[in-house]
Amino acid sequence: MLGICVPVRDTVHTSFAYCLSQMTSYLTRNSIQFNLYFENGSLIADQRYRLAEIATQQKCKEILWLDSDMVFPASVYRSLANHNKDAAACTYSTRTKPYRNVAFQSSDLTDTINHTSGLHQIYAVGMGIMLTKTEVFSTIPRPWFNTHWDQQTETFSGEDIYFCDQLQNYGYELYVDCDLSKQCGHIGSSTIKMENINV
Repeated sequence: MLGICVPVRDTVHTSFAYCLSQMTSYLTRNSIQFNLYFENGSLIADQRYRLAEIATQQKCKEILWLDSDMVFPASVYRSLANHNKDAAACTYSTRTKPYRNVAFQSSDLTDTINHTSGLHQIYAVGMGIMLTKTEVFSTIPRPWFNTHWDQQTETFSGEDIYFCDQLQNYGYELYVDCDLSKQCGHIGSSTIKMENINV
């Protein structure tokens, strides 16, 4: 059983909703059993924890993490599952300038990957689109997700980086599919002014 886990606020993007409906239709046509879980809230670490907890309690073998501001192909699960890794993900850009890759080669979060194709082992990546085997949650201690204060840079790193740190600490391998990543996107928002019109 696949658990599709989506942390949300009050609404989701229409583009995400369309991708989700196409993906669940694809799963149904291909006889892939799944449960869909939404967890509403504003504390992302807590939402991810609750989602992982219910998916493991309901005996899901894998969790497909999807953020509600992502777009992806209908076959995204099968593409990631075919790698048969502890954790496999897509990378994407940040939503605001300066746009940056959210996949990192090392624990230095300025060390973004420079691969453009293929499957590559990495240190950390944002969890907007990530497939994990649920067995990792039986090894990694709770709470699984947390924020971390970096004294040197005086910034917080997110719950996804914390989780990736834990994967590394407990001997799990994390990969990014750069080819699949090209078919995905991170939905942003911007204000268009009259001066932006090409004349």
